[in-house]
Amino acid sequence: MMIFPDTEKKLRSRISSYKSALNKEKKEYGCINDGAGKRYLLFALHFALNDLKKSGQYFEWYEKEFNDDIGEPIQKLCWAISLYRMGELDQARYQLADLMLTNLYMIPRLLGEHVEIYDIWHCNSDGDYEYFDYLYDEILTAITPDDKKWVKTEYDSFVFKRIRQRYIDIFGQLKGLDDMTLRKKLLNESYALLDQLKLSENR
Repeated sequence: MMIFPDTEKKLRSRISSYKSALNKEKKEYGCINDGAGKRYLLFALHFALNDLKKSGQYFEWYEKEFNDDIGEPIQKLCWAISLYRMGELDQARYQLADLMLTNLYMIPRLLGEHVEIYDIWHCNSDGDYEYFDYLYDEILTAITPDDKKWVKTEYDSFVFKRIRQRYIDIFGQLKGLDDMTLRKKLLNESYALLDQLKLSENR
């Protein structure tokens, strides 16, 4: 894991260094491969710095450069709470729901709630129970009681519960399922689950 900067000056320096490295890679090769995952670490660094203007600028850059990137849980957590702090509530809600489906355990563990280990199919290790343990202490410290109150309110909302339960049902069926036609149908349904957020916002 990255050694986390312990001062604002060091945070800004690390952010600048990582961003320069990514831009250099694009200049040299025409695209950014980022095998080291600096693009994700930058979400954590910006979150700890809590310079919302800089965070917003980075989010725009990231979405332009990595518009088809699947992301990872810690990145999504930092992104969601930062958007909440910015007052971008619809976007924040979407990112939080995306985090919830990427890792079913991270939000309840963040809130100190008991969570069962689900007997479901996982497409990669991002969904593991232990992924929460990779959260930097600096990130946990930076999450305020107000942030947690918002996270809990959304997590306990009807639409989040409905999306979460259907996701668990789908991925429970996918475990050990060999019928490729049915697998495809279930996966396609799972990809559309977050569309329920857009529908609820328009009511």
